[in-house]
Amino acid sequence: MPKLFRASGSLAVGIVALGLATSAAATTLSITVTNTQSSGGLSITPLYLGFHNGDFDAFDVGSAASEGVREIAETGAPGPVAGERLAADPAAQGLFLPSPSGPPPIQPGETVSTQFTLNGTSEIFLTYLAMVLPSNDTFIGNDDPMAYQLLDAAGNFLGDQTIEVTGADIYDAGTEVNGLLGSAFVAGQDIALGDDENGVITAGQDLSEFAGVELATGDILGTAGQIDFLSDPANFSLLRIEITEVAPIPLPASAPMLLAALGFLGWRAKRKAQA
Repeated sequence: MPKLFRASGSLAVGIVALGLATSAAATTLSITVTNTQSSGGLSITPLYLGFHNGDFDAFDVGSAASEGVREIAETGAPGPVAGERLAADPAAQGLFLPSPSGPPPIQPGETVSTQFTLNGTSEIFLTYLAMVLPSNDTFIGNDDPMAYQLLDAAGNFLGDQTIEVTGADIYDAGTEVNGLLGSAFVAGQDIALGDDENGVITAGQDLSEFAGVELATGDILGTAGQIDFLSDPANFSLLRIEITEVAPIPLPASAPMLLAALGFLGWRAKRKAQA
């Protein structure tokens, strides 16, 4: 019996300590991503999110794209950029949000939601990346790695955020020659056939030549005017990212008293065993 009470006392202390550590260091977020395009508009590949300390600078306009950004911009695959994130910040976390139904892209009008827990004080900033469809190497992302701060230095959530992704956040990776040949998400095209461009990252490519093409889903892309994000980039709405905190589930009112009682009984049993 004393051994059982000693174990219970240790367990109670451990549970209390764990609870305090969790409440201080973990933040669970609800993340909702909505493609704000109307029917016939642009799609994106599953959105990649990186949570980091600010050292993960995914790309810079005017510089050559990294292998990770090239892969995102040409195929939407996140593997290489995830490795680059970890190389810059080993404590960083990543998240991949595919469409909830049908083909993987997040298509016009679709919404995807998930919950994600930040476990420490290093996942302060947010970086997002995805390929714009259809295209050869057009992508969205935040050029400034510290543009979106979620936590303060102590790991406290700074409040709900809504990120409006517009035409000003669309870039051309400069890795593949623009055109229908080798473009992604276009019916009958093989993305492996694109020609290397060997350029640098610039403002997004003109997608007007894609207007009216049949997409891989069988849908038809809209008119040149509908997908024109270059004429007025700031007012071209593509995506909305909404981030809110999920309130922690409080312990029942009796739980602290029960844990304290277990701890006391364990201490008392230990004293008796030593007597």
